[in-house]
Amino acid sequence: MQKMNDEMAKVEEEIKQAIENMGYDFVGMELVHEHGRMILRIYINTAGGINIKDCEIVSRRVDKILDAKEELFGGRYYLEVSSPGLDAPLFYIKDYKANIGKTVRIRTHEPIESRRKFKGKIIDVLSNNDVKLLLEDGTCALIAFQNISKARLVPEQENDDDK
Repeated sequence: MQKMNDEMAKVEEEIKQAIENMGYDFVGMELVHEHGRMILRIYINTAGGINIKDCEIVSRRVDKILDAKEELFGGRYYLEVSSPGLDAPLFYIKDYKANIGKTVRIRTHEPIESRRKFKGKIIDVLSNNDVKLLLEDGTCALIAFQNISKARLVPEQENDDDK
């Protein structure tokens, strides 16, 4: 399993470099199983935002990289390239640091006090990479970065006054 993780890390770095060389920001990537299909989802961004043409350009470039690496995926997979959206996923510790003060939903690998799902505002990222959340009930939770299986921003709701 470690060899697979090492190989995926190399592929991710190669994809990241290619995307950044094209002038896009590499937000992250995830390999997920949905509806019986394996999907490699890559998120990109730019200061001006992403459109369908950008996704097509990046998809063609990444496809060329992945053609030589098909054995990693054990057969058929689907490639999706998209913008991160308002509920952007958080992949790296830098993402948590950049979003201090914002609300996130986090799912953990291992339960913390019998919970695996958390929603709260990121109030700090500690030097040991623990993410400190202020939960909706006013309590705080410390979640080790390595224990986070999935995290997404919670889109900010419109103010009722703005309508």
